[in-house]
Formats: sequence, C-alpha cells, structure tokens
Amino acid sequence: MTMTHRTATDGPIDRTPARPLRVVATLVLAALLSLGTAAWAQGSDALNEQLATAMQHAEFSMGADDVAGATTHLGHVLNCIAGEGGEGFDGDWGHPCAGQGDGILNDLASHPNAAELTAVLNAAHALAMEGVMAESVGAAQAASAGVHALLSVIADHGG
Repeated sequence: MTMTHRTATDGPIDRTPARPLRVVATLVLAALLSLGTAAWAQGSDALNEQLATAMQHAEFSMGADDVAGATTHLGHVLNCIAGEGGEGFDGDWGHPCAGQGDGILNDLASHPNAAELTAVLNAAHALAMEGVMAESVGAAQAASAGVHALLSVIADHGG
C-alpha cells in the first residue's frame, strides 16, 4: 500500500465543514465551564416547551436529505429562538413554537439564570442565522448539530 502525504504545494485544505463544529465545541465547553456544577432552578414551562420543540427540529434538520429540508427545519429552530418579530424570524418557514411562549430569547430574559445562559443562547441564535443561509446539506446539518448542542446546555442547566 502506498501512502501519500500532502505538501505545501498541494494547495489549501478545505476545512469548511469542520470549522463550525470546532467553534460549537469550543462554545459548548466554555458554556459548561462557566455554568459549573451548580444546581439550577427549574425554568418556566413555556421556556422548556420551546427548547424541546427547537431541539426536535434541530434533529429533523440534522437528518434531512437535502439543503431545503435542513435549512427549513433550522429555520423552525431560529423562529423558536427569536420569537415572532425577533431578529431572524421568518414566518414563511413556519413557527412550530407558536403558542408555546414568546420565543426562547424573550422567555429566557426573565429566567433567574438568564445572565449565565444568555451567552449560550446568543451563540445558538447566531449559528442558526448562519445555518439557514447554508448552500450545502452538510453545512446546514453541522450548524443544526451545533445549535442542538447549545440548546441542550440551556435545557440541562436551567431551561
């Protein structure tokens, strides 16, 4: 078996799909470290319901067969995070969290652990906004996986 090695003259290596995952992993690790092991109070039912719905649609996006399916489900997640009228909200995607609350960003603002969790949610929001613009299924699914991981941190630590 012959092994080949890349050299500097082979040109740049495309690392685009891996970069979002590294960024997300770093954000999740930072979030976990900042949250510590403290026991968080249970959040509101509206917040928990929206988190569950958003995480479910992130999973749908991760399992989509094409870009349209992946970005549409990620659009659902973005709508759940932003809430109607929030940054990035687009009613054309559909709003599976309608009637569950005022959007995760809005409902988290009054949560007792808002200061600790807002940075994590802001990262999920930004990643979702980038992911809905993805031009490949892999990029959309990577963004969805990252958003799901960040929302899981919130759900596990006070959502």
